[in-house]
Amino acid sequence: MTGKELAAIRKAAGLSQTDLAQLAGIGRHAVSYWETKPTVDAYAWAVQRMAEALGLGDIRAEIRARALTDTPAPTVDAHSAAEAYLAKLFPPVKVTRRTTHLRGPCGAMTRKGTPCRAKAIPGKGRCKFHGGMSTGARTPEGRERIAEAQRRRWARWRAAKADPGE
Repeated sequence: MTGKELAAIRKAAGLSQTDLAQLAGIGRHAVSYWETKPTVDAYAWAVQRMAEALGLGDIRAEIRARALTDTPAPTVDAHSAAEAYLAKLFPPVKVTRRTTHLRGPCGAMTRKGTPCRAKAIPGKGRCKFHGGMSTGARTPEGRERIAEAQRRRWARWRAAKADPGE
């Protein structure tokens, strides 16, 4: 299903983007976002809410049922333009298992000298603790600024440790 087809279903139902958003309980910008996409992900939360508001039912269940039975889409009465679009736009598909949950170990070395056992962020190869965005200061001025901040921080720590009553 494309975004243009989703917009056509909405217009056939006589709804504006704002009306559909209110019926679905989502923002108008979400409706606009999905209507401009070249392909609409039927498993997306907002798309499912829009489908329910348009009277299409559970699109995900329909896709799963067609994939499991490998049967062609059932014939649909012509009284509902939205249901006719559903039968036309969702041919039988094979559901594949997502592998995003299969993440390997981080691989960074800890302070103890052992490898980090946390799972890596998908596409990064490191965990959230070892794959930070900052590469540190590059200029002498930046390095001095960080060094000064560290000196102030450790001075505060030493002062707090010296006066445990306060």
